[in-house]
Amino acid sequence: MSQLKGFFRFRISLTMKFLVAMILLVFITSAAFSYYFIGREIALIRNQLDSYGNSLANALLFHPSLESLLKNESDSHLVSLKEIVERMVKEEEVVFFTVLNSHGDRLAYASKTSVSPEDPSIYPFTKTLKNPRGEILGKIHIGLSLKKLEEHLSQLKGDMLLVTLGVIGVGFLLTLIAARILVKPIDKLVSATERVAKGELAQTVDIRSRDEIGDLAKSFNAMTLQLKESRDHLERKVEERTRQLAENLEELRQARSVTLKMLEDLQLAKKELEKANLELKEMDETRMKFIGIASHELKTPLTAIKANIDFILSEKEGKLPDYLKPYLQTIQRNTNRIQKTMDLMLDLSRIRSGSLPLHPEPILLSEVIVGYINEVKPVDKKISVEFHIPSELSVYADRNRLHDIFINLLSNAFKFTPEGGKIFIQASPKEDHVLHEIRDTGIGIPEDKFQKIFEEFYQVESGKHGGTGLGLAITKRIVEEHGGHIWVESRLGKGSSFYFTLPIFKERESHV
Repeated sequence: MSQLKGFFRFRISLTMKFLVAMILLVFITSAAFSYYFIGREIALIRNQLDSYGNSLANALLFHPSLESLLKNESDSHLVSLKEIVERMVKEEEVVFFTVLNSHGDRLAYASKTSVSPEDPSIYPFTKTLKNPRGEILGKIHIGLSLKKLEEHLSQLKGDMLLVTLGVIGVGFLLTLIAARILVKPIDKLVSATERVAKGELAQTVDIRSRDEIGDLAKSFNAMTLQLKESRDHLERKVEERTRQLAENLEELRQARSVTLKMLEDLQLAKKELEKANLELKEMDETRMKFIGIASHELKTPLTAIKANIDFILSEKEGKLPDYLKPYLQTIQRNTNRIQKTMDLMLDLSRIRSGSLPLHPEPILLSEVIVGYINEVKPVDKKISVEFHIPSELSVYADRNRLHDIFINLLSNAFKFTPEGGKIFIQASPKEDHVLHEIRDTGIGIPEDKFQKIFEEFYQVESGKHGGTGLGLAITKRIVEEHGGHIWVESRLGKGSSFYFTLPIFKERESHV
């Protein structure tokens, strides 16, 4: 099958196709004309033979004694009839001649040779003999030779063959000329197409015939012109893109150099930053160490001063003059403030060094919350306090540190709540912890400061309301040391709500 397909795929030129088509057309036309003319000649000759046979039958029919010869079958009459038949056979075209009576019996027969009536070279002719009255006298069978017909047909076939060959020859020449005229422009188109396929786009063909090939040539020329313009446009685009790419590469190279320089600068800056961070860390450690030492060293004389002032103001050794009491109370108030600051710094130092000890124990919130409120509630500002603490709710925390948490948060609440404001305290159990809320109606905190207020030494209004900026930072560290979490929600002018969680105490649980 593949070989058959390959056979039909070989290239056949248009000229060969035209020649084969012309030869086939001539053969078909010649065969059709031959069939027509030969058939007509055969019919014509058969008609001539029939006419000739009729003439022979009429010659016999017009014989004056034919009727008596056919009806009277005596020997003498049969001899006379036979002589007539033999004379008929002497005709050139007659091969045999037979006379039958009305009953179909043969009365006389003569032939040139011993031939069979079925011989294909003999044309049989039969005619019934009748008298003028219409009575059937008998029949005659004549065998006429077809030799002349065969010779005529043979000559006619030869003539047809010669005509066919002549027409083929003339058609061959005319086909070659026509094919040359038609194929030459096509060859030009093929050659030009091959050159275009190789990249030679500036190709045109000079074909000016006013036919389909001329139209094809015009379309081809327009196509090559468009292809050339497209290629030139594409080449210009490629050149432009190449130039842009080169410029981009140069920009990238410059950007790379700048980036490398920036990376080098960043490395240097990183080293300097690391060095600065190390120095800051060392300074912070030195500061915290100094704070711890200074707080510890100042705590002893402050304690002595505070004890003496408290003792003098208690008037156990005698009544103090009225003019002296305000001075001593001022000293007591500032001594307490300094001592509180020292305590905060010591706590911060311990937290930083990781030496803040925790001794958790169950603490009933309802028993301690009132004391915390009374400890920090100012006597010179009217602020209402409301709390909702379940009577049986206990936390598991360090007692002193729980005191610090509430004191720091409540102090800020009282400090930033104006006259006539409210403070609300609530605690509720939440699975394995207790959620605490301390809400006030104070000045509020900006949203962008929610995280910064828990940083060390940070104050929202830069110390406008006093303080060290350590209370919330220490509170956050204490809550986290207990495994809790602290956060704030606030709106300016509407107040703030501080939330924190501490572990809940459950009697059935054992705590280490």
